Amino acid sequence: MAATAPMLAQRINSPADIPPQDVHDGITRILALPEGHTRDVMLGSVLTGLLLRGPRLPEVEAAIQAATALDRDSWDFHHPPEGLRFVGYTGSGKKAFKTINLSTAAALVAATGGAHVAKLGSRSASSKTGSRDFIDQVGAASDTVPHQEMVDITAEIGFGFFSIENRVPEFDRRYGGRFQAVHALSLAFPALLSPVVCPAYVYGLSHPAVGASARLLSSLGLPDVAVINSSLGKAVQVDELIPGSTVRACRINAGDEDLVFNDELRRGAASMPQDLLSVTQHDDPRENVAAAVRVLAGQDTSQARNAVALNAALLARIDV
Repeated sequence: MAATAPMLAQRINSPADIPPQDVHDGITRILALPEGHTRDVMLGSVLTGLLLRGPRLPEVEAAIQAATALDRDSWDFHHPPEGLRFVGYTGSGKKAFKTINLSTAAALVAATGGAHVAKLGSRSASSKTGSRDFIDQVGAASDTVPHQEMVDITAEIGFGFFSIENRVPEFDRRYGGRFQAVHALSLAFPALLSPVVCPAYVYGLSHPAVGASARLLSSLGLPDVAVINSSLGKAVQVDELIPGSTVRACRINAGDEDLVFNDELRRGAASMPQDLLSVTQHDDPRENVAAAVRVLAGQDTSQARNAVALNAALLARIDV
């Protein structure tokens, strides 16, 4: 019997595995409920429960397949020019410690060093400035550039910004703006929305389950994926590399875990001093952007430089 929405919500509390098809059917039925409190509560409970149960990868993969099914038929995909290795770069968001735009600044630095970074992003749901907010503030009208043209720009200058906000309009109509904390879909969903097919991906995760996320993304078709996380104490999780923090990393390339890469990344972050004040976001979105621009211009002598350099080095390492 196919799982109804209430049945799935009840089975989340059981220790027994839930058949993936039941998870898929249950999520589909929840998303089809009329807009309102009941749908929001059930969706939040199930997505949070699937994460807290393990996460168990077959269950989470089924939930992601159900979520993407609403919009997948309308997706377009573009490929980088032959011989160029694009690195897709995005994160889960929903981090407990809010930073200035380290990832976008790092992508620009990596591009100047020869990498080709396809930065995937959206407006922030829980911070002052997400990557799309950064792009808007500096005056780059990314929405006016067709995807194929942005691929060509990335090939030419090493950096391109691809907004993923309009990639899942039907799903976002049921989901958007309602969830501020990491849940099961956060393990993989944003990384799957790229309109450009990249040979490699870096995915920042605001949760310690980097191994589960990397295995999930590998199973879902990403050929070379590195998932990273920084922890500041037990409760504070960040989807970027923060110098001096506890860093977790898992890279899976062609189905095999790259243990040397994982260890190098952890040791590199641990070797740097920690200065959280220098990377803490400001209340004014314009000041967040200005802080990142000062680092890029060489005008900031704080440890924010190390934070941008550490994340840029990660992209350059994946680019090889």
